[in-house]
Amino acid sequence: MGIKNKKRGMLGIGLLCLALVFLLSACNKVIRDDQSMMRFEDNKYYQGFRGVEMAIMTGMPPYKMYYYGDAQDNTFDVNVEVANVGSSWARGALFLSGYDPTMIEFQGINPLRSSGRACILNIGNIGFGEFGGTLRCEDFFLGVGDSGTFEVGIRDLFSSTGAYSGALDLTRLLGGTDIYYRQTSGDQTQFSISFDNPGIDIEYANHGRLLIALFQGIDFTRNFGVEYLLEGDTYEFPGGDLDYINFEGNIVTWPPGLDYAYQTFLITNCYLYATYAAPLVCIDPVPYSDDRKVCYPQKYTGTKGQGAPVAVTYIYQENTPREARFDIHIKNVGGGDVYDPGKLEMCSPYFPGRVTAEDKNIVYVGDVRVSGDLQRLDCTPNDFVRLDPKTGSGIITCSYLIPYSGLRSAYLTPLVVELWYGYSKTMERNVLIKRAI
Repeated sequence: MGIKNKKRGMLGIGLLCLALVFLLSACNKVIRDDQSMMRFEDNKYYQGFRGVEMAIMTGMPPYKMYYYGDAQDNTFDVNVEVANVGSSWARGALFLSGYDPTMIEFQGINPLRSSGRACILNIGNIGFGEFGGTLRCEDFFLGVGDSGTFEVGIRDLFSSTGAYSGALDLTRLLGGTDIYYRQTSGDQTQFSISFDNPGIDIEYANHGRLLIALFQGIDFTRNFGVEYLLEGDTYEFPGGDLDYINFEGNIVTWPPGLDYAYQTFLITNCYLYATYAAPLVCIDPVPYSDDRKVCYPQKYTGTKGQGAPVAVTYIYQENTPREARFDIHIKNVGGGDVYDPGKLEMCSPYFPGRVTAEDKNIVYVGDVRVSGDLQRLDCTPNDFVRLDPKTGSGIITCSYLIPYSGLRSAYLTPLVVELWYGYSKTMERNVLIKRAI
């Protein structure tokens, strides 16, 4: 009888242990699921300091290659992955250089010929209202239309020169936006992008879309670039877009009496990019009153970046009874070079002219406004800011005229800041070429 009770006790303990095992497994699963959800919820966009990154694929090219005379085995590939890990749309190109062009040839790259004139855009004013510039003799404008809608346009888009044949498909960049054409004075045709559609938010044009649309006349292939168009890492496209660009090479000659040679391949990445920041700021129409307030002006420090190589690092705010003033500090934090976006074709190592200090460290003030208000803030400088070449930093001072008369309470609202620029970084791969025969 005692043995039976002992067996029953052991069976009970066994069942209890088995139940505990299932319970612990379930608990562990819940904990893992919770942790996974926490990791998912902690995944923030519009953070970081990178834009379009590139990586050479393994073995393409290999670190050691062989020359076999006129055999087909002299061909090889340089294959590069480009990934948009930032938060802006990116349009750019890769350029391959650094190698001996008398020894190695790449399909589509002929540095012995002149690549032609560059596409240069000099903008007189960016903002609401018209501005003039030159891009293959075209005239751009950005402003508010007759019906109060926000518009951006290019006059003479379909002129007899045919300069914009094969231009970018804007429906991918500005999907759902009203795109139309209308006749203006004389025989000019005006191309317009209208945000009159109630379903389209003006902020949809941010995040690099409007930037790329404005500068679609840039032709990277003119200076032997292989182009790409990549969407950023956002809520609409988690993880960002990527592409693979391949350069087909061939070892065509070999110096006599040479057993081996080292060659370096430089891959230069040049692209248009935008920085979008929308920190909450406190608008106080009566800053000196003793009324209870929901907020007070505070300093904004962008320690985590905005998912772009040029960052809004600091905003100092000061309120007056008529306006709110903002000192916006920006800085190049991506480790590359900032180009005037209208002169980005100069980024190519095959550009026929000399790149000067005037062509670099230029950041356009694409958009500065209080969210929900179409009125662009009055800024100094209003068009572009030149970054200090030593520190990579610059300051924009903007003022916002408070539109609500009689309002005594303060309120929080996003301050939208979008910066436009060209960006460039270069990487290299060293290879050893040995003579096989």
